Amino acid sequence: MKGFAATGRHDLLVRPEGNNGYAPPAGRCKRAIGIWGILTVVGGILPSTVAGQSALPPVPVVPSLGEPNDPVLAPFPEQVPLPEPGIPATPTDAAPLPPREPVGLDLRHLVGLFINESLDAGSQAAAVSYNDLYTRLLARGYGDPRPPIEVEYELIQETLKEYGDPVDRFLDPEAFKSLLNRPRPPLQAQVIAPRIVYLAVPDLTPATAQQIRQTLYTQDYSRGIILDLRGSVGYDPQVVADVARLFLPRSIQPLLITEDRFGEPTAWNSENLPIAAGIPLAVLVDGNTRQGATLLAAQLGSSGNTVVLGQPTQGSERQTKFFVLPSGAAVELAVANWKTGDGRSLDQGLVPLQTVEGDETLWLNAGIEALAVPPRRPTLPPRPTVFVQEGRIGRFQLGMDTRNVDTHLLGNVDQISAESRANVFQPNSDLKLFYLQDYILFTYRHPGIIDSFFANRIYTTHPEAMTSEGIRIGSTYTEVTEVYGKPGENGYNEVVPYPQGSREYLRDDRYYVNYDALGLAFAFEVGSNRVTAIGLFKPGN
Repeated sequence: MKGFAATGRHDLLVRPEGNNGYAPPAGRCKRAIGIWGILTVVGGILPSTVAGQSALPPVPVVPSLGEPNDPVLAPFPEQVPLPEPGIPATPTDAAPLPPREPVGLDLRHLVGLFINESLDAGSQAAAVSYNDLYTRLLARGYGDPRPPIEVEYELIQETLKEYGDPVDRFLDPEAFKSLLNRPRPPLQAQVIAPRIVYLAVPDLTPATAQQIRQTLYTQDYSRGIILDLRGSVGYDPQVVADVARLFLPRSIQPLLITEDRFGEPTAWNSENLPIAAGIPLAVLVDGNTRQGATLLAAQLGSSGNTVVLGQPTQGSERQTKFFVLPSGAAVELAVANWKTGDGRSLDQGLVPLQTVEGDETLWLNAGIEALAVPPRRPTLPPRPTVFVQEGRIGRFQLGMDTRNVDTHLLGNVDQISAESRANVFQPNSDLKLFYLQDYILFTYRHPGIIDSFFANRIYTTHPEAMTSEGIRIGSTYTEVTEVYGKPGENGYNEVVPYPQGSREYLRDDRYYVNYDALGLAFAFEVGSNRVTAIGLFKPGN
């Protein structure tokens, strides 16, 4: 239409072209007016104004007149309902989709346990990152046809192996349920010989001590008790202490020691009445005796009235606990170190004094026979107790300040003043020699120090003392020199460490070898040439 020009506005303005006053023919105007009326009716459903514009009715772009299938007059298509936002359009008879399993909840819970509960929390908290593990989980689960929770279980097991303690383990929901519901017989008690009572303890539970006590109240056990701990397990240190107290006098304490993840020791005792203290006791153990049950057998075996027999037990240096994960699975984590009341570690298990094999009758007969034999203390597998690199010997640390240790209450003391000039290795320092059970401490107070005496040389005479190289109490001079060097090697010398005026100075049945370059010393018995004491000192002293 040559007489019209479009503007940038939504409504169309009709203006004459040029200044010649041109006007359309009358017939064409009438037809336009008729169409205008139709559009006005249809446009009534549209807004009449637009913000910022005049109140003129909106005028749509008019199609060419006279063309067939005029869209303005064509019927509206049938309206199709749109689906609700976020819900896919599915047939009404389709089954609803199952809820999506949450991913990463168990993994997040495990990281929290590493930080807050695990024995090795410090290094694990620094090494384990939930974000990193979750990223690995998503990457591994992409394209994996297995259920996401199975992929997560797999990653949890790998995380325990990489960052956890060797005793840590994972149990899926079925395995954990089976563990909880496993058939466990109750405590069994019977008289198997005149005045001999047999007690079988499958699990150490909070009720075990009370059950044993009630059983013994109704029986004559004056000739002895056979305590069967084969296959037994325990996790609670207080339960172990409560059972041990039934058989051990009150003078034996603590009954158990645990060290938490901060290295803080806890001594465990019990208020139970020791109703079987002094009664002959035979303890049966096997390869399925573990955790607190191994600790109980070892602690009872320290008594002169007890003999331990059977098969070597599992190592039980770590105290563990079970923690349930959100999915119903569980992890068993090491939460503490535990030892017997006298400080013995059981990382390699307990070796019985007497080996027993065969059927049940042979085991019971072995227990009855053991009650008639004076018992001996069971032995543990040999393990190093003298650590040159760490400067540690038994329960003492080289260089420690003995001011805070009540060593003077445990043995005799020699005092050698600096004025005497008798001190062999540090003549300008005052010397205190502490003679303790299984240890001799050379402690020095240096010039200018008021109260502190530092243990710069320590000897141990403990029968189970052993170096990392396998030299122990009872080793020969030849064995020592083959390992650490002959005269002229590693600072070998035979200086007597005890100064004049000390009680050891006049002993003629000992001679000494020092390795100045190693900080290692030995005392030998004259005649047998066997090691009677192993010592550590600071090299160069």
